[in-house]
Amino acid sequence: MKIILCIILLLINEIVYAQEEYYDYGMAKEIIIQGEKEYEAGSVEAHVLNRINGTVSDRKRFIETELLEDAGFRRTADVKYRKTSAEEKTFSALQGLVHMFSLGLVPIKPFFEAEYDRLPKGDHYKFESVIVKNDLINAAPEVLTIIELEYMLQVEFCYGIALQDNVKYYTDENIKKFEKLISRLPDYPESVKKAKTRYSNELKSVKAAFERYNNPSENYLRALQNLGKSFK
Repeated sequence: MKIILCIILLLINEIVYAQEEYYDYGMAKEIIIQGEKEYEAGSVEAHVLNRINGTVSDRKRFIETELLEDAGFRRTADVKYRKTSAEEKTFSALQGLVHMFSLGLVPIKPFFEAEYDRLPKGDHYKFESVIVKNDLINAAPEVLTIIELEYMLQVEFCYGIALQDNVKYYTDENIKKFEKLISRLPDYPESVKKAKTRYSNELKSVKAAFERYNNPSENYLRALQNLGKSFK
């Protein structure tokens, strides 16, 4: 009788253990699957990645309008502005009439917005100063990292072109920061991985531009001079 009882207990333990193992495996598998899922349609994260993984125009428009302008900065990232009050708009309208009757001798001030802070030429507001004033700050951490990478690429690195106006950002420290931000990104979901792959390729261009600027050839100097003229 005791032998039979022991056998029954052993069988019960085996069944319970098997169920627990299956449950743990199932939970682990579910966690992995959840991590690989794309962001929910209509979410801030899905919207940002749709823009970032879009065309060059999509990415440029996203940084200039949805990031900078929506936070109260000029598209050039070197000027802050604020919306004008009703009184200022009324004054501006009156000034417009004076401008018209004075045959252009009296200048017109901005009607919808007023500039209140401008950085020296070649300087740009830091990403932290911009994002803190934008609703995008509520996005998931990995998506915020992607936004910062895009900001650095466009505003500071000028798409991998080192010019006189932005060369101050081409430093070992800043390039290493760009590289570190890339390394933080996970390889899932696919939309994040796609952005990460592109930034890894862009990093090569940035490093190459840094090297060319420090050791320029005659052809590079000539091309740089032509590019500088086109940006004026």
